[in-house]
Amino acid sequence: MAAVEGAGHIVRYVNPAFCRLMDKPAEQLVGKLFCEILPERDDCVSLLDRVYRTGKPESHTEQEHSEPRPVFWSYTMWPVIAGERPVGVMIQVTETAKVHEQTVAMNEALMLGSVRQHELTEAAEALNAQLQEEISERKQAEEALHRAQARLSDHAGELEGLVTERTSELTATNQQLEAFVYSIAHDLRAPLRAMQGYSALLVEEGGAALGEAGKGYADRISKSAQFMDALLSDLLAFSRINQQRVELTSVNLETVVESVLSSLQKDIQEKNARMESSGPWPVVLAHEPTLSQVIFNLTSNALQFVGPGVPPLVRLRAEEQAEFIRVWVEDNGVGIAPDYQDQIFRLFTRLYGEKYQGTGIGLAIVQKGVERMGGRVGVESAPGQGSRFWFELRKA
Repeated sequence: MAAVEGAGHIVRYVNPAFCRLMDKPAEQLVGKLFCEILPERDDCVSLLDRVYRTGKPESHTEQEHSEPRPVFWSYTMWPVIAGERPVGVMIQVTETAKVHEQTVAMNEALMLGSVRQHELTEAAEALNAQLQEEISERKQAEEALHRAQARLSDHAGELEGLVTERTSELTATNQQLEAFVYSIAHDLRAPLRAMQGYSALLVEEGGAALGEAGKGYADRISKSAQFMDALLSDLLAFSRINQQRVELTSVNLETVVESVLSSLQKDIQEKNARMESSGPWPVVLAHEPTLSQVIFNLTSNALQFVGPGVPPLVRLRAEEQAEFIRVWVEDNGVGIAPDYQDQIFRLFTRLYGEKYQGTGIGLAIVQKGVERMGGRVGVESAPGQGSRFWFELRKA
């Protein structure tokens, strides 16, 4: 005899005869799944599933071919009912060298009709004891959980106050730093323009005395000043995006795209670029000046980062999603290796060094601008296969 519990058929009780039949002590059987004890008796396990599912008793006999004579296994199973539903199954397993059909039938009828009361009582008491133990453990666990939650709530309050204080300090520090960067960037542009002007005058008025080497030095000074001026200009733009008040309104994407392409018309003509702008262009929730800056930076990068002698091909399009509008800016440029695709949105990141003009700030402005409008930005690219930049903004 054996008793199993639950849909998983966990063995909860075995009598000594079952242990002898399995040739194992009770402690190696109780707690295991019944299918682990009889792994080669698929019909028996299927019968056990059916009895537990239907709540109706059943029996099954199968023959095992062995020498010197066959062995018969007989299973009789009936459900243990609690609360009008099966909670387990009692199993009688019989192994015999001969099958006496009438005896087996009588035994099945006897077992199915009148199970020994003390075995059912023992099984019920064991299940009840286990249930009481689990209830007690659960109450203890709930009490411990309540105490832990109370302590956690106290710690959370302390931590929240500390975070608020630190956040306030960090915000003030960031504001001071941004104001400092803005002031430095703004004030440095005046002497840079003077450097550019004086180097041009030097070449113009003293060109003959300077010679080719001197002109080259003056030209380097002028180009360095131009690069520094562009760098400071981008730093100012990045600082403005951080500091300016961003109020989101309904913005027509088509109007912004047309304005950006119009402002880039000179670069488009000089590079003999082909521009493709495909609608429809939905209305998004955005800050129009910031949105213009984002699309301008992405489009100008697409015009710039192409191979030598390759006419740029730039596609702008919008893709409608459940709650967002995704805007794509795609190009046929040099592409970006996967290892560097997270780095390109950081300040001063220049993947191609001196090969292409740029300050390494444009994409940082793009990411910061999109984040301030409540969106996100990303890129899909591979070296030599162009890049597909995208950003998402909420529908208006």
